[in-house]
Amino acid sequence: MKKQNAGLGEKLWNLIFPARCLFCGKLVPPGEYVCEACRKERPQAPFLRRYSLPGAGAEGFSVFSAAAYEGGFRKTLYRFKFRGEKGLSKPLGKLLAETAGQTGQRFDGVTWVPMTKAKRRKRGYDQSELLARAAAKELGLSCLPLLEKVRETETQHQLPRRQRLSNVKSAYRAGQEAQGKALLLVDDIVTTGATLRECAKALAEAGAVRVMGLCAADCAAIRTEEEKSL
Repeated sequence: MKKQNAGLGEKLWNLIFPARCLFCGKLVPPGEYVCEACRKERPQAPFLRRYSLPGAGAEGFSVFSAAAYEGGFRKTLYRFKFRGEKGLSKPLGKLLAETAGQTGQRFDGVTWVPMTKAKRRKRGYDQSELLARAAAKELGLSCLPLLEKVRETETQHQLPRRQRLSNVKSAYRAGQEAQGKALLLVDDIVTTGATLRECAKALAEAGAVRVMGLCAADCAAIRTEEEKSL
């Protein structure tokens, strides 16, 4: 009986809030998140950036992103991040899980780039945490609260590129639960990568054996086959 009620509830939800393509907004079948036309137009490989990171070896720190930060997808992320449409975390989590699967790498858990407690209270939720939890569920991995933002920083996209590194330096601390783990580090959008690198550095210092960045969108949109180490 409970299963029948659960199925009815899901049908009603889909009727009131039908699934829409994350990229163009067109209606898609329940459980889908990209329409057929947008899937054909999307790049076959994720976007990739590589950064140097102490202790990460010659390969450095890699950040994979599902899509470019443009067009309809940019509007979707804006609604998710600033308009309180938290329900978008589920289809976005599926997109992130798909992107993680394309890397061919295995992980022990998923964590995220956190806000300060004050900023989280003001917004009401942490969008990166919602993404991380949704992606972890799709991947069958544990979602681990390993990072803490220990001081407030200026909003990164409002700063000149040169100031972004110093703005986030030593702003994050990682717990010892990271020790020995290969981790996916989730954020919504990558711009210069300064914040992700600082978080990856904190996780590595706490003993993580490997950290890979995973984002919904890349502002620079560097394709994997065209990417050069930064």
